[in-house]
Amino acid sequence: MSKHFVNIEVAGPAAMFSRPDTGATPVSYPVPTASAVKGMFEAVLRKPHIYIQPTLVEICKPIRFERYITNYGGPLRKGKDIKEKNTYQFLATIIVDVHFRIYAEVHMKMMSTRSKEVQQLRRRRGRDWRPQFKKLFADRLEHGQFFYTPCLGWKEFIPSYFGPIRTQDEHGQKIDPVATGEIHIPAMLTSMWDHHDYRPCFEERWIVDGIMSYTHERPPKEVLNVE
Repeated sequence: MSKHFVNIEVAGPAAMFSRPDTGATPVSYPVPTASAVKGMFEAVLRKPHIYIQPTLVEICKPIRFERYITNYGGPLRKGKDIKEKNTYQFLATIIVDVHFRIYAEVHMKMMSTRSKEVQQLRRRRGRDWRPQFKKLFADRLEHGQFFYTPCLGWKEFIPSYFGPIRTQDEHGQKIDPVATGEIHIPAMLTSMWDHHDYRPCFEERWIVDGIMSYTHERPPKEVLNVE
């Protein structure tokens, strides 16, 4: 069975993909989490019988961490602070001047048959909807049509570019993965849910020469050796 892929390029002045183990002063992963990537793709197009599985991310600018401070006035404040309308300073470590190219595979959801005697799984109406989804996704991305505004982790971090993959940036510079060497991520958040159950899953990942795989511990050699 043939595979169908979709991809996006995204850049922005700041991004935050929180590591859950960093507590009240969160620190960002150097790359988007799989759930953040799914949110980006679903901002362009989502269908109830289709799901997107992130496969690969390319880092196209050097990773830079900076401290970020904002005044928090949300619902997680103490009751007294909410009543008195007090805010407090919220500290985080974010990544800045980010630029990623992200790839994902399109999958069909398998649906249960109506027959109780034969509990089988089937495709929706017997069709493979992936080619149509891929075409519609590319059209919507090209024309900047979104269900909601895409973001780079936190809602306040809006992309400066969100669209089809380019070979050159706005300054005419060639876009390629940066030479990051090898970066070890001992506990990458790979999923938040197991079907309908809240069950965060963490796995080991390596960034190799600016490329990280969402499905393998290290990027496959055939990906790294592409010229």
